[in-house]
Amino acid sequence: MPLRIVPPEPDTPPDAASASSPLQHVRTSLSRISLQGRLWWAASGLIVIGLTVAALGINGLFRSYVEVDLAQRMQRHLDDLIGAASATVEPPTAAAGTAPAAPASLAPDQAAAAAPSEPASAIRLRREPADPLFRQPASGLYWLIFLPDGGVMKSRSWWDQEPGFEPPAADELRVGQLARMTHTGPGGEPLAIWMRRVQLPGLDGDVVFAAGADASHLAQASSSFARSLALSLLLLAAVLILAVTLQVRLGLTPLAQLRSALGELRAGQRQRLEGHFPAEVQPLVDDLNRLLADNQALVTRAQAQAGNLAHALKTPLSVLNNLSQQADTRHGEVLQAGVAQMQRQIDLHLMRARAGASAHGGRSRAALDALMPPLVRTLRTLHKGLVLTQRDNPPLVVRMDAHDLQEVVGNLLDNACRWAHGRVDLAWEKDGAEAVLQVDDDGPGIAPDAREAALQRGTRLDESRPGSGLGLSIVVELLDFYGGSLRLTTSPWGGLRAEVRVPMVHD
Repeated sequence: MPLRIVPPEPDTPPDAASASSPLQHVRTSLSRISLQGRLWWAASGLIVIGLTVAALGINGLFRSYVEVDLAQRMQRHLDDLIGAASATVEPPTAAAGTAPAAPASLAPDQAAAAAPSEPASAIRLRREPADPLFRQPASGLYWLIFLPDGGVMKSRSWWDQEPGFEPPAADELRVGQLARMTHTGPGGEPLAIWMRRVQLPGLDGDVVFAAGADASHLAQASSSFARSLALSLLLLAAVLILAVTLQVRLGLTPLAQLRSALGELRAGQRQRLEGHFPAEVQPLVDDLNRLLADNQALVTRAQAQAGNLAHALKTPLSVLNNLSQQADTRHGEVLQAGVAQMQRQIDLHLMRARAGASAHGGRSRAALDALMPPLVRTLRTLHKGLVLTQRDNPPLVVRMDAHDLQEVVGNLLDNACRWAHGRVDLAWEKDGAEAVLQVDDDGPGIAPDAREAALQRGTRLDESRPGSGLGLSIVVELLDFYGGSLRLTTSPWGGLRAEVRVPMVHD
């Protein structure tokens, strides 16, 4: 069998974990943003990006339009200037101090020197360009004519300033072509100049016609338009973001209604979700209602089965209890202890089933001012030698089944009455979102190091005394089902204080 060599796996870069950590942090931060915040930020970001792109595009289009419009106007001025220009042939001129005709007495060479010069060609404008800015000094609108002999004709707007530049050569700017260049005007302003080379009839050489305009007006117009556009788009962005805010709030209103309905369902104010919801949310509501119905049916079946089991075991336990009383002392005590333990286990599991169903349904409610007075009166009847008082307490409603609350407080009051020397007190108050019930007695109390053990399962405060059937561990377990707690401290009278905390119902 050939030996196969497996290449080693590449080592993880040392900074891989540190690189993934910020990414994970970003994901965690994004997951904490609400749905409303995500929609708002996404829509607002798209609006800002879209309007920014639109502003850049519109501003570019406007600048392009202004430049095209300026180029067209300059070309019209060039056409007007070229159309008004014509080549003229000036008559020959005689030499200074001579007659029009040479006398015959002159020598031939003297006659040749005195002969008139050749006819000269020149450019004449039949009319000035129509725009009056050409005749206003430093007006920002100029024209130039570059003659073949190097001379320059210029508009009055140049005043006494020289152009300061030469036209392109014939190989760079051919006859009929149009060229654009930039230069400085007579007032120091930037000029955009358009030039065209033309060949006029009757004139030797090409003539270059030029028309220029102040380019700073183009930048000023673009800046002014950009400011106006920015203000307009900012106002539009504010209106669109406001519209997005209203749209997101209105769009998520059904979810807020669903949340409110779920809160009422959890508080026990209703058995199912009611209300009219949009087509996108209604299927979720229907599924939740079906789930609630199935859950309620399951809990009901479980309670029924637990009750049937307890009823089925009640008769055999009674028979065993009777037999234990008829048996001899040694076997009877063992049998009675086993029967009592089985009875406690049955009571424990029945109470767990009922408490679990009530707590899981989330619809349990118990009014302290309605349940506690009858319980106090019952315990006063059972413990006539004690002073059992109940202080004036505010009317509070707790999230707990009424029967379970009576079991919890009744067990604590019964323990307090059995251990008190002569006084037991019941009080409750509101502490934030919880109701705090306090049972105080003036008995011997429990040592601080033994209080934790007293709350453990299977531990009773006194094994020698008969109990009511429920230990403190079952009280703790019942309270856990409803999100409550039990704490043992020292009462103001030196005995034991049992402090119960139970979540309140907020209508």
